[in-house]
Amino acid sequence: MLQIQANISGYFGKPASVFAGFDEETGILVVAKLSDQIARRKDCTLISSDGRSDRDSLFSNSDLEGSITDYFKIKGRIASDGVSGCLRITDGAMRADPVSAIEKDGIDASGPRYRVASEASNYQVGVLAICRYVSKVGAISDSISMADKLAGLLSGRAITI
Repeated sequence: MLQIQANISGYFGKPASVFAGFDEETGILVVAKLSDQIARRKDCTLISSDGRSDRDSLFSNSDLEGSITDYFKIKGRIASDGVSGCLRITDGAMRADPVSAIEKDGIDASGPRYRVASEASNYQVGVLAICRYVSKVGAISDSISMADKLAGLLSGRAITI
């Protein structure tokens, strides 16, 4: 289980911390807890919107559009059990669900375009930042897995398809 902390500021409200857990095997992302912004919690991957802070990943305004797409992808995905959704937000963290802060901004050749409402809270942007990070981690993991399989194929090992 990957533990994630997003420290976000610069949007509506006080600086905020959003805590989540991501199970890479099942693909389930659980947004579990919200708090006023706190220092890095031990054993958490830290995402921050502050370019000067200690962090593992920087979330900037240029990531917003992609994070909305990632949010909808994760929200619409079914977990490996074939039944449950991949995005779960606990009752205590429901006010961070960004669905009310996302506005449609038309359609172009690549599909629907979205934007974040001006009153989007730091908590809501924190969830978007976590969705963006989880999607990037998944893409990296998939690439590494594919490279391992190709290395096995090139070395002569049998591979099942």
